[in-house]
Amino acid sequence: MADQQTEIERAIERAIAEGRVSRRSFLRRAGQGGLWLGGALSLPAILAACGIKPQSSASASAASASSNASPTPMPTQAGQVQWANWPAYIDIDDKGKYPTIEKFTKETGIKVTYTEDVNDNEDFFGKIQPDLAKGNPTGYDLIVLTDWLIEKMIRLGYLEKLDHDQLPNFAANADPSYTNPWYDPNNVHSLAWQSGITGIGYNPKLTKREITKFDDLLDPAFKGHVGMFSEMRDTMCLTLLSMGIKPAEAKIADVQKAGDKLLGPAKAGQFRNFYGNDYYDELANKNLWITIAWSGDVTQMQLYDNADVKFVIPDTGGMHWVDNMTIPNLAAHPTDAHMLMNFWYDPANALPLSEYIGYYSPVKNISDLISKDADKVEASGDKATADQMRVVAATVNPSGEQLKHAYDYKILSEDEEKQWNEIFQTVTTG
Repeated sequence: MADQQTEIERAIERAIAEGRVSRRSFLRRAGQGGLWLGGALSLPAILAACGIKPQSSASASAASASSNASPTPMPTQAGQVQWANWPAYIDIDDKGKYPTIEKFTKETGIKVTYTEDVNDNEDFFGKIQPDLAKGNPTGYDLIVLTDWLIEKMIRLGYLEKLDHDQLPNFAANADPSYTNPWYDPNNVHSLAWQSGITGIGYNPKLTKREITKFDDLLDPAFKGHVGMFSEMRDTMCLTLLSMGIKPAEAKIADVQKAGDKLLGPAKAGQFRNFYGNDYYDELANKNLWITIAWSGDVTQMQLYDNADVKFVIPDTGGMHWVDNMTIPNLAAHPTDAHMLMNFWYDPANALPLSEYIGYYSPVKNISDLISKDADKVEASGDKATADQMRVVAATVNPSGEQLKHAYDYKILSEDEEKQWNEIFQTVTTG
């Protein structure tokens, strides 16, 4: 018992030291109203921070195969759901509350414990994988992760199958672009949450020029003010694209060349750091002049934190991704999780979400609905807010030109992923 207590104490100390409270939340300006702004701090699930080493792949596969064969049956509504999401990925009011979640609770009686526990796909997966491999519950009923990790978790048997009879709003309102995706055919295990493109965010007042290509990140003129992603796939795939190599076609030799391309600048101090979602703070506060960035983040930044920042898809291409809602194995409240997933595919609920976060919505016609809202706001005399809303309306659906220059991630075998990670680790450690 004493040893267990000591381990928990260490886990708590690690969680606090690593800053698992959303940094971006501190940047939300107190008292500023509007449709999308607010301030809130959310505490992580401390116990999920325990640093338990994963099992071997063989034992993980055995456990996952068993759990995948018998998904949790649909019990009666429990009245609660534990949800892990990324920072600033939901609408928040100026009192630090989540209006649409409160609406869901009022309509269903289900209390939602919402935490911003996902800062990086790999980091979050590392926390929950030991429990999943052992056949234990993770403590979460609903998690939001990126498409390539969804594919991996399906392959490992870590995700519950969805009961689509409980998801009529998805059937009625999902944009066809988000049904039957490459990473989860027929949406057996997941529904899209939001989508976007990985490209470059930059401040032209600091770079002193427009940015058009990935290699601008390597320009010595920006030394010490460049951000890269700790997401291996984003950083390595953008690098591969800069070399004329499509990620889906990349061989290990290509990845090694991409690593070599980054290693020299890394050793020379070109990069300020390798970031998860916390890059946003650094770019907004001008510590970063140029960085790998997610499209919707820059939209938020332009409207609320730093109007000077721009987003660009490099001329060699960016990465198109979809973040998904999914239920991990042995979730305690799967019925409630289904109800929450279904809730977000009602356009009336998807609308305020999109108006706040500005990412690509998987729900049909959201852009038109935002434009109609903007017309109403302008008619009431608030033209400035209406103009902001129209900016968002233009960002919640990707254009054909954007998608033409955006690529999907490669499905990596276990051996390939290990080799890619080893190459990337060499870069991040300099």
